[in-house]
Amino acid sequence: MNGEFVNNSNCSTVFEYIDKHKAEHLEKLKEIIRIPSIAAENPDGVRRCAEYLENQFRLLGCREASIYKTKGQPVVYAHYDAGAKNTLAVYLMYDVKQVSGERWTLIKDPFSPEVVQMSPFGGVLVGRGTTNSKGPLMAFLNALFSIKASGLEIPVNLKFIAEGEEELGSTHLIDFIRENLDKLKDVDAVFSPSGSQSIKGDVTLTLGCKGVTEFELVCSGKNWRRGPVERAIHSSMNAIVESPVWRLVQALASMTDPDDPSRVLIKGFYDNVAPPTKEDLLLIEELAKVYDEEAVKKANGLEHFYNDLHGKELLMKAFYTTTLNIQGLYAGYTGPLFKTVLPEMAVAKLESRLIPNQTMTETMEKVRKHLDEHGYPDIEIREYPEENGVDDWSRTDPKSGIVKITIDTYREAGFEPQVWPYMLGSAPRYMFTKPPLSLPFIGAGLGHGARAHAPDEYYVIDGNDKVKGLVDSEKFYVKLMLNYSDGALN
Repeated sequence: MNGEFVNNSNCSTVFEYIDKHKAEHLEKLKEIIRIPSIAAENPDGVRRCAEYLENQFRLLGCREASIYKTKGQPVVYAHYDAGAKNTLAVYLMYDVKQVSGERWTLIKDPFSPEVVQMSPFGGVLVGRGTTNSKGPLMAFLNALFSIKASGLEIPVNLKFIAEGEEELGSTHLIDFIRENLDKLKDVDAVFSPSGSQSIKGDVTLTLGCKGVTEFELVCSGKNWRRGPVERAIHSSMNAIVESPVWRLVQALASMTDPDDPSRVLIKGFYDNVAPPTKEDLLLIEELAKVYDEEAVKKANGLEHFYNDLHGKELLMKAFYTTTLNIQGLYAGYTGPLFKTVLPEMAVAKLESRLIPNQTMTETMEKVRKHLDEHGYPDIEIREYPEENGVDDWSRTDPKSGIVKITIDTYREAGFEPQVWPYMLGSAPRYMFTKPPLSLPFIGAGLGHGARAHAPDEYYVIDGNDKVKGLVDSEKFYVKLMLNYSDGALN
């Protein structure tokens, strides 16, 4: 151990250290963001980022820090033994999304991060991965390093699990967990650092996430035995040759109500959706009082929500509706001007966000049955459980210790968190919350970032009177770890 545990009487020393080392801490954010760890297309960048984190864990003083090879991208595991009462697993992701095809306007290179001025804040760090999730990741590590540099000891034992393919669905993380259950048997709860503030400073605490299944629908002349079979042909032949592209469009159109495209017509699609619990309904009631619909619209560039819903109706629709989204369509020529072709194939990339107690298997079976019954048996379904991973739904009990302590810590900092039954996206939380680990999982932190997966992604460095910047975010992590050191986490 490196001195006494950080506590309420000596944490001001750590705060002073954080204040004095803001520039150094900002540079560490830039260091990791400069590494192009794009899991989908840059394995060398992923490897370099894994090595960077392994080195950071060693510098922190972890008893063990290792890179574990998987069938996909590596997992970095590290164990910091503080000799403390409670043990926390810390889930981190160090991979990022692709940047090809994006038009960044605030900086030239997404992997050469820069601080730019952005209203209503001061400076924000712009670059790929700044908010999702290298900014919060490094802010958390900065907080831990600050405790040690102040001559104090981190007040909880930490077991870091950093994965390099979250953006591909965390395909092989479950293999690491299953093979290393002995390393995790003494963990009390799981924590993931995040910038949980909205653009207006509201704090969100999510207790779980929806599941997701992603797949492709492929319509080809070869399978259909109509239209072009081997290659695209001249478009003048469309008068006497059928189009696989139109066939795919018609198949897609058959899946939703033409008068209400968000309502899926696939038979049994909404079966097994678990109704909200009494606790969920109470959360919705409270959330409806403070949920800032206009801020959400502004952050996402929206003018309207579905059917102009608001309040409890909007939240119930958001949390308890399973979806069928078209991520993209591609076929034939999509370059400049025109090219007179009749394509031989068309592909649609789709996703469905799943609600407890739905399963990915039943969803795919229903999609297949719908296609067959509507005259599209030739349309192929391509599933990617190995390539794209499996994100199942997850829930953490709102009465668990880590939830209560996190809420209390937010209140100490002057924020009343908005507690959500789920986040609307998906994440590999289920690997921790479901057997064999069955642990509570919380993502938390102050700070704000936006435009994840999009151009000009940013993370706030200099906040305002409501949104916290880097310095205050790091101080919050110190306080959170201090509070996690007392009481039961599970």
